[in-house]
Amino acid sequence: MLNKKILIYIFKKLLEEAKNSYDEFNAADGKIGDGDLGITILSGIEEINNNISKFSDDMGANFMICSLAFVKKSGSSFGTLIAFSFMNISKNLKGKNECNHEDIVGIFETALKTILERGKTKLGDKTIADSLNFIIIKLKNNQNYSNVLKTATKQVLEDFKGKKILIGRARMFEDKTKDLDDPGMFVLNKLSEIF
Repeated sequence: MLNKKILIYIFKKLLEEAKNSYDEFNAADGKIGDGDLGITILSGIEEINNNISKFSDDMGANFMICSLAFVKKSGSSFGTLIAFSFMNISKNLKGKNECNHEDIVGIFETALKTILERGKTKLGDKTIADSLNFIIIKLKNNQNYSNVLKTATKQVLEDFKGKKILIGRARMFEDKTKDLDDPGMFVLNKLSEIF
């Protein structure tokens, strides 16, 4: 179950981890990008926490606050994908005070669909989309959310070792990306450790 109280707790814990992993996120991104992923993640999550007092029982409204936070604080392509994901999740949860297991799976499905469409990527390109897809597969028959998030995101990093990143600026680095984690995958795995 997910409600206002749990969502606030999650975003407070995410802020702690975003601060702790700030340099790691930037470093992972710097190997194939412009090295600002830690800035993007921390700025967006900080802004959510700055507005957390506005959270209400309406989960849809809460996710819209999250979307607007990332719009305000992040001009990066990754931040934009997060903002659109939160916006679409918000639409699906409008008026809901609690999210059951089906709703929680739906949150991940909405994020995946948004990233595939907006990011013009596909499964297998070695992006955060592959992590989300594996989480969804594992969640279908498992309600131990903390365990699924930690193990699924770690497993995807392992599964894609030796494969090239096929989308975004990373494509310029060709075979070098076989030995590197996709920064989005890496971020999701680190943030999952809060659970």
